[in-house]
Amino acid sequence: MGNWFSFTGVGTIGNKVEDATYPISMPIKAGISVLNRISFFLLLVCVLFLIPFYFSNSVSLTWFFISEAIAFALIPILAKQGYLKTAKMLQIAYIDIGIVILSSVFGNEAMIQAFFIPTMGLSILLFDNTELQLRNISIFISITSYFVLDYIIFDQISFSDDGFSIIRWGVLTASFVTTWLIFNTFSEYKESAEQKANQLLETEKELNKELNINQQKLEQNIRELEEVKSALEKSTQAKSEFLATMSHEIRTPMNAIMGMTHLLQKDDPRKEQLEALSILDFSGKTLLTLIDDVLDFSKIEAGRLEFENTEFELDKLIGTITESFKIMAKNKNIALKNCLEDDIQNVLIGDPARLTQILNNLLSNALKFTEKGKIELNIKKLNNSEDKVELEFSVLDTGIGIPKDRMNTIFDSFTQASGNTKRLYGGTGLGLTISKQLTELQGGKLWVDSEEGKGSTFYIEMTFGKGEGDSILARGEVVTPAQQESLKGKRVLLAEDNVVNQKVMRRFLERWDVKMMIVNDGKEAVEAIKKEHFDIVLMDLQMPEMDGYEATHAIRSLTDPNKRNIPIIALTAAALKEVKEKVFACGMNDFVTKPFNPIELQQKLAELTK
Repeated sequence: MGNWFSFTGVGTIGNKVEDATYPISMPIKAGISVLNRISFFLLLVCVLFLIPFYFSNSVSLTWFFISEAIAFALIPILAKQGYLKTAKMLQIAYIDIGIVILSSVFGNEAMIQAFFIPTMGLSILLFDNTELQLRNISIFISITSYFVLDYIIFDQISFSDDGFSIIRWGVLTASFVTTWLIFNTFSEYKESAEQKANQLLETEKELNKELNINQQKLEQNIRELEEVKSALEKSTQAKSEFLATMSHEIRTPMNAIMGMTHLLQKDDPRKEQLEALSILDFSGKTLLTLIDDVLDFSKIEAGRLEFENTEFELDKLIGTITESFKIMAKNKNIALKNCLEDDIQNVLIGDPARLTQILNNLLSNALKFTEKGKIELNIKKLNNSEDKVELEFSVLDTGIGIPKDRMNTIFDSFTQASGNTKRLYGGTGLGLTISKQLTELQGGKLWVDSEEGKGSTFYIEMTFGKGEGDSILARGEVVTPAQQESLKGKRVLLAEDNVVNQKVMRRFLERWDVKMMIVNDGKEAVEAIKKEHFDIVLMDLQMPEMDGYEATHAIRSLTDPNKRNIPIIALTAAALKEVKEKVFACGMNDFVTKPFNPIELQQKLAELTK
């Protein structure tokens, strides 16, 4: 058959298909599937026909079916080896030969020749639109075989009657042409569908390729974002560590400044000295508040701010807060008082340090912007349930007030009511921002009601858990508990390596008639406790030789139960939650943050030495 069936870009029927441009597409796979199924089916038919003809001693037909069976068995193998077109043409040829032979054997009555029409349909299924030449050749072979069979083998065509002969040939021709047209039309639709399927497959490949590219870009962007996030986290961590270190380093000298200022104010200074001390005290507290606000602002930005959930006594907390502002208010001739407007649960569960910070900020602002009149801290109960209580804290002042057009911006970061306010009173504008954020992060809310020139009232609503204590505060003003306690004659061991802080602490303890001994590190503290009796220990955390944690562990390991169980109060300049947790974890009883509040320290000393 040679190159007679060849066409460009595909190769020849007699040659193995090896052209790299020949696509192994869905139509080719479908053609191979049809080829294999038809071959196996006809192989089975030939085997079935072999049996009756073999027993009837029909040698010629037996060998015919054997040869056909072998041919249909070899055709799929030929296709698998790459000679697909040759295999297809051989299958059509062997089918046509089989129809011709069987029709000659069984005659016209069996109508075997009718299978030529399905054979033409099979040609269309086997050859797609890229093999039109081979398809038409195979259909032509089937048609020619039919005419040859009909003309030579059967005698139904009568040439004596010319009219009938012309009609017969016309009908036959029309039927084959119609069949050809129908199958070709079907083939066009089939090939169009296959072409669209191929286009969809190509589109899918392009989309998958584009998707892979976009996915790679996305993964690259994610990696870059992770790198940026990691760098940002490191930067935030470095900033937080720096601020924490700065807080610690500033708090240590501030302890001496504020402690000495407090002592000097208590020593009946002259009027001009009192004014200077008031300024010093106010500046110190402002600086301390600024340190706390900046540190907390950094934590809030980084999402690392955490809250405690511990029991505290409301009357002691309020008394300590107001007591710390009394001297400042007295020096400005401003009346400062607190008031309970209703019966309130005294032992609450929450974060006392954050509540103190919020109220300190509001009272500090009130004192800053009030030149005459009064300041009140009022507390009342809003809602009460079995295990929770909602309280309202209000800080009222008769100061300069806030303009209405600035009421919505005073809680923004680094914002004050006006530029003139900042020039006159100073400040960063962080206090109210931090207070509002601390309140809202605990599920509460903070707002203000103010009239310019007449004063302001800041309101806080917060919910607390109820502690184990069932005491209820009576209506009226809170009395500072520490003022009612006596420390006279108590023996206190102070472990502190900073000489200035030693002197400040000595002055306070001597004023409270406390007998004290000072050591310079934790190792000396342990040895002193072994030798002498003390009622309580004030333990600095960062000391040479042995720090406060190690010293506490050594004390708690002593064999003498009286010495082993001595109360220990930590003195720390690091106002961090993790430090407080570590203090309690190592066995200390309580802690006081530097610069310490004298009222708070006196109160805790009295409670632990009862």
